[in-house]
Amino acid sequence: MNIFGGFSTKKLKPHLKMAVSRLQIASNKKSAIMKQQMREIAVMLSEDPPKEEKAKIRAEALIREDNAVEAYEILQLECELLAERIKLIESMKECPPDLLSCVATVMWATDRCDIPEFEVIRKQFRSKYGKEFEEKALNNVGGCLNERVVSKLSVQPPAGYLVQTYLEKIC
Repeated sequence: MNIFGGFSTKKLKPHLKMAVSRLQIASNKKSAIMKQQMREIAVMLSEDPPKEEKAKIRAEALIREDNAVEAYEILQLECELLAERIKLIESMKECPPDLLSCVATVMWATDRCDIPEFEVIRKQFRSKYGKEFEEKALNNVGGCLNERVVSKLSVQPPAGYLVQTYLEKIC
């Protein structure tokens, strides 16, 4: 092990496992919040007169939460895969091609998810594969990121038809 904080599987694997647990907790918390938001939206739409604009804004927030939960589930699977393949990661100098998307996506998601373990994981992969690899991952050079995670964690507002579909589902 490097005393200057280089790559260490003894540090990476536990953080990957803790990230899986933290993602599960965050996902459960967001799901509970979503149920409460759905009840609040239903109340808004049942009032006389209905508060449709306010309900649409709340539905957008609900869609964002739903997307985050989906992204967390994918990230959970990717962290589990990386933890299982830790020996392969350790033995190869370059990132294994079949794990490239997982590694890049977890590094990219660090700034978009409130999962503290991701910061350590990102630093470990930076130590292993270098700053250039990190830059490519953060900028999605070559389309290396998991597109579903990217779209689910996007800051773009949800499409109008999707908001309308959610509102109809709630009523």
